[in-house]
Amino acid sequence: MRRHGTMTREEACDMLWSLYLISGAPMYEAPDYDSVQPWPYENERDNDIAAKSRVISALSIMDTKQMSRNLGIHEQRLKHLHAAYAAAIIKRLKSLHLPDFGKKETALKDAIIRSHPANPDGNVIGSDVKDYEWTHKWNNLVTFSSRNSMYHSYVSKIMEKRFIPMLVKYFPDQAGEVVKYIRKAGYGDGEVLDLIDRTAGYNSKTAYLYQGKSGEEHRKKFHQKIRNSCLDVSRNANK
Repeated sequence: MRRHGTMTREEACDMLWSLYLISGAPMYEAPDYDSVQPWPYENERDNDIAAKSRVISALSIMDTKQMSRNLGIHEQRLKHLHAAYAAAIIKRLKSLHLPDFGKKETALKDAIIRSHPANPDGNVIGSDVKDYEWTHKWNNLVTFSSRNSMYHSYVSKIMEKRFIPMLVKYFPDQAGEVVKYIRKAGYGDGEVLDLIDRTAGYNSKTAYLYQGKSGEEHRKKFHQKIRNSCLDVSRNANK
C-alpha cells in the first residue's frame, strides 16, 4: 500500500479479498485455565488480535478514490465495505472482552496456588509431572487474563482511533451513516458521543455529529466536566 505507483485491478482485488479473509478469520481458542495441557498458541500470544488491528489500520489509510478507479466501482460502495469490515472486527473483539474478569482473577490464582503439590524444598516448579501440569494451568490463566486485557487495549488504543476518523472522513455531514456503523461495531446509543469525544473529538469536522438535543446536552456535560477538572487542579495547586 505504501509503494509508489498505481495498483492494478488485480492487485486491488487481491488486497480487498485478503483483508476480507483476515477480518473474518476465527480467533485463537481461549486458553483453558482449568486444563493441565499447555495452550497450543503459546508462542503466538496476540498474533490474531494484532492481525485484525492491522486490517483496520490498512483500511484507514487506503485511498478509496484511487481504489474505486482501479476496481471500476463507485467510491461510496467501497467506503461502506471498509466501514463494515472495521465494524465487524471491533464488535468481535468487544464481544470477547470480559470487563469483570479481574474481579475473580485473584480468587482463581489463589485456587491454583493452593492446588500446587508443594515440594519438600519449597520450590514452586519441580521436575514432577504434577508440577508441570500445575504450571500449565497457571500459564493458561495468566495468558487468558493477558488476552482479555489485549482485547480492550487494542480496541480502545488503536482500533477506535482509526475507526471513528475513518467514518468521519467517509461520511461527512451524514451523521446517520456514522452512527449506523458505530452501532454495528457493538456500541449502544449512550456510548456513541463518548466514543467520538475520546477519538475524533469535537471540532469543525465532527460538529454535525453533535446536532440535536442529545448532542447539545452531551456537549454541555462534557464542557462542565472539563471546567470541574480545571477547578480541582487549581484548588490543589493553591493548597
